[in-house]
Order: sequence, then structure tokens, then C-alpha cells
Amino acid sequence: MKEQLDLLWELQKIDLEIKSLKESQEGYPKELKRLDEKQKVEKEKIQKEKERVEALEKERRRKEGQLSLEQEKVKKTEGRMFEVKTNKEYQALLTEIDTLKGMSVREEEEILQLLEEIDNLKKNLSKREKEIATTLVKIDGEKKALQEKLDRDQQVLKKRTERREVVTKQLESNLYKLYNTLREKRKGLGVVSVKQETCQGCFVNVPPQMFIEAQKNNALIRCPNCNRILYWEGNGGETAK
Repeated sequence: MKEQLDLLWELQKIDLEIKSLKESQEGYPKELKRLDEKQKVEKEKIQKEKERVEALEKERRRKEGQLSLEQEKVKKTEGRMFEVKTNKEYQALLTEIDTLKGMSVREEEEILQLLEEIDNLKKNLSKREKEIATTLVKIDGEKKALQEKLDRDQQVLKKRTERREVVTKQLESNLYKLYNTLREKRKGLGVVSVKQETCQGCFVNVPPQMFIEAQKNNALIRCPNCNRILYWEGNGGETAK
């Protein structure tokens, strides 16, 4: 019986490890998706800033074109001054020229403001590009590390699954059936260690004589409270969780 109990205990530890590995694997896709979304957000941020600069550059070019047209109009209007014949026409031309020049001055001021804003944005963009580049490298590193951990876990899972098959084949069918029944009913724990006269599954004290017998590991002893199979690991053994 001792050999069978040892196998049961090993099987329990394998099943807990497999469960933990599978739970971790279930979280990997979500974590990878989170990192992908974070990467996408960072790229979108820098793209929006670039689009803002491009939009201002486009507006600057439009205003410079408009300024050139207004300056050309001023020249043409000034050229017509030699053709006027009355003072009224002369005054009208002066008013038109003043208006055109006023518009040109406003365009020049707006162009200067745009140039200043564009310059500031480009400086900030350069800084942000460096920051985001660093962030993206960090995210890539996290994704790579996560993928490597996933690959390692997959290898471990494969080995533990293979070992589980070996162990189950060595177990008596009735014991294996009992173990699976208890595991399904008791939150994945069919076999638990017993320490200091206490079942480590439900943490209820077991009778002293039962504890003595359990320490021998030569008979199938079950906790009178939770019905789990008790296993003695020794004083230095770890508690099954």
C-alpha cells in the first residue's frame, strides 16, 4: 500500500502542477493582447502628433499662398494708381491698398504663430518619439519574455502529462477511481498531507491514533471530516495546497 500511496501523492502533486500551468496558459493570450493594445496605443499617440504637425504645415502653406496672392494684389493695385483720374478714385485705391496690406500683415502674423507652434510641436515630437521608441522596445521585451515562458510551460506541461500517464498506469484502478472522485468533489484535492494531527485539506484535527497510523503510510486512511486521503510526508515535508 505504501507504494500506491506514494504514487497517489505524486499524482496529486502532478495534477496541481498541471492545473497551475493550464491556468497560467489561459492568462497568456489576455496578457499578450494587453501588450499588443498598449503597443497600438503608443503608436497611435505618436501618429496623432505627427498628423497634427502635418495639418499645421498644410495650413501654413495655405496661408503663405494666400499671402502671396494678397501681396500680388497690392502690387497690381499700386500700379493702377497711375491710371486714376479723380481724387475719389485715388482715395478708393488707397483704402483698398491699406485693406490688402492689413490682411497681409495679419496673414504674416498668423504664419509666424504657426511656425512657432510647429517648431514647438516638432521639438516635443522628437522627444516623444524617443520615449515611445523606448516604451515599444520594453513592450517587445515583455512579449518575448512572455512567449518564452509560455514555451517553457508548454514543455513542462508535456513532461508532467507524460509522467501522469506513467503514474496512473501503476495505480490500482479502485484507488485511481477513488482519487478522481475525491478530487472532483474537494476542489482538486483528493490526497492531502497530515501534519501535527491536522488534515491539511480541511485543517480539522484528526484523532491521535489515526495520526499515528497515517504516519506509517501503509494503509488507506481518510480524514473523518473531509474524507480526503491522508498522506504523511514527514517532519520536513511541505503541506499540499
